[in-house]
Amino acid sequence: MIYQLGMTLIALYIFCTTLYNLRHMPRLPSGEALPEGLPLVSVLIPARNEARNIGACLESLVAQDYPNLEILVLDDDSSDETARIVEEMAARYAHVRLIRGRPLPSEWHGKAWACYQLGQEAQGEWLLFADADTRHQPNAVSSAVALASARGFDLVSLLPDMGLKTFGLRVIMAIIPFVFMACVPHWLFTEARSPNLAAALGPFMLFRKKVYQAFGGYEAVRRDIVDDVFIARWVKRVRGRVALVEGASVLRVEFYQSFAEAWHGLAKSAFAAFDYSLLGLVLAVAVLGTALLGPYVAVYGALRLGWVDWPHLGLPLVQILLVCLALGAIHERFGVPRRYGLLMALTVIVAILFAMDSVAHSLFGPGTVWKGRAYQFRGR
Repeated sequence: MIYQLGMTLIALYIFCTTLYNLRHMPRLPSGEALPEGLPLVSVLIPARNEARNIGACLESLVAQDYPNLEILVLDDDSSDETARIVEEMAARYAHVRLIRGRPLPSEWHGKAWACYQLGQEAQGEWLLFADADTRHQPNAVSSAVALASARGFDLVSLLPDMGLKTFGLRVIMAIIPFVFMACVPHWLFTEARSPNLAAALGPFMLFRKKVYQAFGGYEAVRRDIVDDVFIARWVKRVRGRVALVEGASVLRVEFYQSFAEAWHGLAKSAFAAFDYSLLGLVLAVAVLGTALLGPYVAVYGALRLGWVDWPHLGLPLVQILLVCLALGAIHERFGVPRRYGLLMALTVIVAILFAMDSVAHSLFGPGTVWKGRAYQFRGR
């Protein structure tokens, strides 16, 4: 009975945290006024073999209603038509510029090196690092700058519409908004002093330049595959303010095109997110499995044994309902049908499996492989 009450409290926490974040998390557009003088914003895009994305991304950025932008794209040794597409856009728009990336040094991962070079070239007071697979509504930049300026944020990162079109993508990718929306009240990301309570998503990260420079920018995360979370921690270490903001109405990111691609992308980050601590990942998987899969096991056991009383059957059913309602509400906010919330157990099982795959590749395989490069950064 005590165990089931504890699991019910955890499910209730997940449900209440989700409702709180959905109601109180900062959102774009925010309704805040733009800062006086309209400071220059440098939009910085690292691109490696992004021919399928970069054109649409740039079209959405040149259509921004913010009037003082420079848009820099760094071609990171692409073997496709990425550079040619950017050159054609630069010929049409004076504020678009292509930068040819320098060779990747050892002890750096590719995205950090590309972003570091972009930061060196940027002239803006604000630096917006955006991924090539992003699509921005015309007010995305202006509303983010207005929010950051008005509320004193030094890093604004957006939770986007993830463009989840298929069943497989909706199942596997649900773990991302769940972690950010259901596990931690958002105000802790901004107000708590601990750098460990910081969060960001790489596709859209708007920095105040002086804060970015204070910790050395992407050089500080040159070995961190999960650079977005770790760089948010650096912002906090220099007493900057971090805000994770709901931006589904202004930003769309199609992270992956297939379940297999999503698996590979999430597996590359799972072990790295725990700083390659096997103990930390095992503990997280144990907690996740116990809290979110345990109720299903309890229901199965109760039905098999004919225990239909409240402690054995009723409480586990309440736990399942609370978590599924929480995920359903998150899904609805981010453009996925609520009914997919009923598949929370499947999402958790898939998450545990790709986490195990991440460990296996890192410990017994080539390490982290992404964009044709392999990295072995364990034990730093």
